[in-house]
Amino acid sequence: MEKTNNSGIKSLVKYLLAGIATAAVVYIVIALLRDDRMPPETKKVHVWSQEGDSLFVKNCYEKYKPQIKDDMARQETMKSYCRCMLEKIKSEYDEKDVFLVKDSEIKQWDTECRAQISK
Repeated sequence: MEKTNNSGIKSLVKYLLAGIATAAVVYIVIALLRDDRMPPETKKVHVWSQEGDSLFVKNCYEKYKPQIKDDMARQETMKSYCRCMLEKIKSEYDEKDVFLVKDSEIKQWDTECRAQISK
């Protein structure tokens, strides 16, 4: 009787360990799948109104308009630049917090946007 009881306990321990190992594998697989869906470079886009978007691009474009005059290609490039800058700002700030943007961030984003539109 004791021999049957010992083998029963050994079987239960084996099943318990197998269950724990299976749970660990499932947990790791799910964690890896989550990481694949949301890469670390993905950033939250903050809340901006459509009017805020339009006003930012318009003000940006108007600022550089005297430099580009009637050159249609340069006008389109400048609009792309302004939209790029808007997306960079939106990735870090809500519309109400736009005054918190630092000069160092603007310089970095300026470099990134100029590189992006020159491709």
